[in-house]
Amino acid sequence: MLFVTVVTTHQTHAQIVSGEGYELRVAPDVWFNAVDGILLGARFRGEDPRTFLDGPHRLSAGFSLATWLPDTPVSYHISYTHPIAAITAPRSEGAVRLFSSMRAGVHLHEAGIRKRWQRGFDEFVATDVRFDAGLYKRFDDDYLIYNDLWQDDPVLFVRSSVRRRDHNALGRWTFRGAAIAGAPLSTDAQFLDYSGLPADRPDGTGPEGLFGQLQLELLNQIGISGPFYARTRLFAGFSSDALPPEHRYLPSDAAPFALLDSRFTRARGTIPQGWVESGWIHIPGGPGLRGYSMQTAEALETAGPPWVRHAFSGNIDIYYPNPVDTYFSKIPYLGDLLRFESYVFADAGLFHDHNGWQQVQANAGAGFMLSLNIPDYMGRNRGFFIRYELPVWLSEPAGEDSALDVRHLLGVGAQFLF
Repeated sequence: MLFVTVVTTHQTHAQIVSGEGYELRVAPDVWFNAVDGILLGARFRGEDPRTFLDGPHRLSAGFSLATWLPDTPVSYHISYTHPIAAITAPRSEGAVRLFSSMRAGVHLHEAGIRKRWQRGFDEFVATDVRFDAGLYKRFDDDYLIYNDLWQDDPVLFVRSSVRRRDHNALGRWTFRGAAIAGAPLSTDAQFLDYSGLPADRPDGTGPEGLFGQLQLELLNQIGISGPFYARTRLFAGFSSDALPPEHRYLPSDAAPFALLDSRFTRARGTIPQGWVESGWIHIPGGPGLRGYSMQTAEALETAGPPWVRHAFSGNIDIYYPNPVDTYFSKIPYLGDLLRFESYVFADAGLFHDHNGWQQVQANAGAGFMLSLNIPDYMGRNRGFFIRYELPVWLSEPAGEDSALDVRHLLGVGAQFLF
């Protein structure tokens, strides 16, 4: 899952501890949301100074104090990563990772193993596998815009993912597979089924509330002719009856649990709440039918069931040159990182909701994306991606709306992340 991140570099952290074997750096941190107000804190990074984020005892942490003094004014996160020598080779690390956080009204704690296989020096030709087990619980609903998108019982879970990146005759491609399974540790909170109504927790797969979800994603970047190219995405997702609402697919946007990955979307108010409620904001993820963001928002505003249980979808963006991007490309050094892309797009999806399989939905339009991205040593994105899109055609417009109309959408994060 894949959202706006803030670029940080080695030089932004002031050194507070330094030695031959370890160094710890700190940087100030300021943020805002509608519950905490201005968050004042610090970010820490620790590592072996002879390495660059790939050595032993890697530490990433931070804490913040909320100036509006809500019920829980202090928040934190801490991540510790250490290579496992028996499964580590040059550029092919195996490591254990421990993570703990309490922020935006959610406890999240997990431990797991990461393994990477990379041949040669091209970080975009590699395979990454992750496995984690942990516990999460939402303890404060004040941070939510829509309470029905989360339940409050503590959940024990295991999750795994695999990512393969490579090149073929068409261009570069990325395959991702992810799965999660879990069960609530208590069943005190009300459970809503896919119709949005209170119901008993399904127990057809064993213990009451035991759930599972599997999703697959394939992305390809294809050269067409000269400066013209296309990006395609195929998505498939399958969910069990007992899946908690925070993991359920929305036709247009990322699942609520995925919003925890970005501080822009973790709590209400960082992005103006009125924009979100109006459906002007699109958060990439899930089936990704961008043109239906306003219908998703309308369903949430009217307490209608916004979820789909199973989904198949496809997305395509066709890029064409523009003078702004041409100008950026001529800027020394910055030109390799700063992009202003122009494209036309189309999305289509087939969904299974509480009534069964529905008709295919589709949309099309045009858009622009401004990005400043500095990939790390493993090719992971670090930067920001802002999209302005006009989904001018919908196959299934709401109510009396016209299929052809001018609709405005602001996307926070890239639709395609390789």
